[in-house]
Formats: sequence, structure tokens, C-alpha cells
Amino acid sequence: MRTDWRLIGLLFVAGLLAAAQFAKVALTLGDLVAVYPGTPLPFAVSALSLAGILFGVTAGLIVARVGARRALLTAMAGAAAFSFVEALLPPFPVFMALRALEGLTHLTIVVASPTLMAAVASPRDKPVAMGLWGTFFGVGFALSAVVIPWLDGPRTVFIVHGAGFLILFLALWPLLPRGVARDASHGSWLSRHAEIYTNPRLVAPALGFLWHTLMFLGLLTYLPKFLGAWTAPVLPLIALIGTFGAGVLARSIAPRRLLIWAFGMSIAGLLLALAMPDESRPWIILPLFAILGLVPGASFANVPALNPDPADQARANGAIAQLGNVGTAATTPLFAVSLGFGLAGPLTFAVVICVIGLVVVCLIHRKIAETP
Repeated sequence: MRTDWRLIGLLFVAGLLAAAQFAKVALTLGDLVAVYPGTPLPFAVSALSLAGILFGVTAGLIVARVGARRALLTAMAGAAAFSFVEALLPPFPVFMALRALEGLTHLTIVVASPTLMAAVASPRDKPVAMGLWGTFFGVGFALSAVVIPWLDGPRTVFIVHGAGFLILFLALWPLLPRGVARDASHGSWLSRHAEIYTNPRLVAPALGFLWHTLMFLGLLTYLPKFLGAWTAPVLPLIALIGTFGAGVLARSIAPRRLLIWAFGMSIAGLLLALAMPDESRPWIILPLFAILGLVPGASFANVPALNPDPADQARANGAIAQLGNVGTAATTPLFAVSLGFGLAGPLTFAVVICVIGLVVVCLIHRKIAETP
């Protein structure tokens, strides 16, 4: 089997547009405040995370039920439609309802796209494809930050975003393979959720990813206050190098080993940063972010490594989406509690999270090894 890099590239663009579902509101909040004064507008951003927390696994089950192709195309069509209606800047309750529905399309895209990428990649290239996918949010948000200031306000941003989804829908329609991830599983939604979270192969990638998300955004938010504002755009870019690099490394190193090494090296790097004088800490923390970035890349590469069946990959990606959103929603307030101790506070908290992540990853993979 030869890897279809053209299709993988288009599916990665779907991920970039999915990331822009967050960015298009987060980066236009200033203008939207004038449209919706006195409203809890920031919740229009977090509405997508809430959908992920509530329905992440459900999205994986839906993709496994209807097939990745149909799920992705339906989600992109819905995302385009919702964005076009949002461009009308309707009353705030309607706008929030649209954002909640858009959250469901976001979930479906981030479950179906990596499942399809794995399906059209050769066994040797699957880890690279998954490493590339692991960068979608950071790259998509960064590109949005470049493009959005050139557009004429939220209306134009929403129209361009919807048009992007529509064009990609038309490009992918004739190319996507049929039948990927589709199975005939039955049972209640509750029982099928339980099956995922009691199956170590399905939940292991999500457990590695959870501890990363519980730490990553909190560090990105608060470390620049201590290291200097110039580090704010640099830290996520360095992490992206590690995330894509994990996919390349996973060609020859098992993703589970990468996860264990990444958490272990992160602990060592964080402890070294704690021991260093303040003026030297940035030069420890900057390369450390490349190591932290290995975790999401290895977690996504772990999905096809542990689950050769595409339907199981869809379920595992749904668990990643759900637990990832739990971590992203919790990280900033959790790290805020540690700020009273200066830079040592968030660094120490990150050490604790990495230790727990290392223990959990080791235990779940030991469980997998013991399961016939």
C-alpha cells in the first residue's frame, strides 16, 4: 500500500479549519463585544470545549456507526452552514446555540480526520501521519492569528471560514474512501461508552493525552509572565516540532516507549529548571517544550499502533477528544492556583502532573501486555 499524501494533506487542512472554529471567535472577541455588549461572550469560545467534554466519545461512536467518510462530509457541510449563519450576527442566544452545534461538527471532524489519515497511510507512514495530525490545533490557531487581522471584522471572518469548509467539502467528496471505520456494533450508548473506557487499548492513547492537556495550556498561559513576553509565541512553536517529531520517531520506536520517555525526560527537565537560577531557566524550558510536544504526537500514533481496526481507531480518537477537552478546560484554573509561589509553583505542579502521567501510561500499557 502506498501512502496517499495528497489526501492526508487535505485531511490536515480539515484539522486546520477545525482549529479555526475556536480561533475565529477567540481572535475577534474585541469586535464581538461591541455586537453583544453585556453578554458572557467568552463562553462562545468554551462552548466547543464543553461539547468535547460531553460528547467526545459519542462522536467516536457515531463515526464508527456511519463510517468516517459520511461523518466527515456531514460535519464539514454543517460547519460551513453554521459559520455562514453566524456571519449574520444573530441575537446572542441564537449565536450561542450555533456555537454549541458547531462544537458537535468540530468533534466529528477531529475524530473522523485522523481515522481517515491512518486508513490511507502505509503501515510505515501511519506514525508520521499521526504526528502531523497532532500539530493541527497549534498550526491552525497560528495561521488564524496571521489571517484574521487582514479580514474585515467578524462577519467576513465567519464567511471566509464557512467558504473554506465548503471548498474543502467539494475537494474531498470524490477522494475519500468509502467504508472506513464502519462497523455493525450494537448496544446502548451507555454500554458502548463503558466498553471504550474499560478497554485498555482504546483508552490508553487518551490517557497519555489527558495529562499533557492538563499541563500544556496552563504552562503556555503563565510561563511567559516569568520568562518574558517574547516566549509566548515561541513555546508552542517549539512544542509543534516535538509533536511532529514524535511521528517520525514512532516509525522505529513504539509510541508507548516514546510516551514513557517523554514523561520521564519532562520530569527531569522540569526539576532541572527548578534547580537553575532565574536567568538560566528560559534556556532549559525552551528545549523542554520540544520534549513536552512528543506526548500528543506519540498519543495519536498510539491509536493505530494499538488498534488496527479503523472502527476501533474512531472510538479511540473519540476518547482522545473527550479527555483532551477535559484537560484543556481544567488546566488554566488549576495552574492559576500555583502562581502564589512564583515560577516554582507552575513548574512544580507540572512535575506532579508528569509523574502521574508516567505512572498511568506505564500501568495501562502493562495492562495491555497482560491482556490476551
